[in-house]
Amino acid sequence: MKIIKIQSREIPIVQQLAREIWEEHYLKILSQEQIDYMLDLFYSEEKINSELEEGIVWELLWDGENPIGYLVCKIETEKIYISKIYLKAETRGKGLGKLLLNRAKELAKHHQKKSIYLNVNKYNVDSIAFYERNGFTKVDEGVFDIGNGYVMDDFILELVLTY
Repeated sequence: MKIIKIQSREIPIVQQLAREIWEEHYLKILSQEQIDYMLDLFYSEEKINSELEEGIVWELLWDGENPIGYLVCKIETEKIYISKIYLKAETRGKGLGKLLLNRAKELAKHHQKKSIYLNVNKYNVDSIAFYERNGFTKVDEGVFDIGNGYVMDDFILELVLTY
């Protein structure tokens, strides 16, 4: 397993991986139309390039020659925001989610941040359980308008770090 920071040339790999993961994972929660809209919104080449230029950390998890997951973190003033953490279905339950969380913790420690937080869909029970098993607690919730008549109905979870 290796984790690498993505460059522009890996954007198509991330886009393909995101579509595969989202269609497998979110169809039980969201409509195909909303998934398509959100993939276009969050994973366009322009959006990813813009985030890379802003210093947002995009990393791919590889198993040999196969991309199997990714992590996206924004380094904020006091915290790290995990905007994306995803694994292919067949790789879940093998400690790789924890591997990606540990990578986010490394970033937080390196940048001397006090906590890590993220949004998770309120109906994404498996992911909520994973985060709670790993020390995250619910600190807030909200309904966030993302345009085109769609919203993200999320809990906000946070992990307070101790060094």
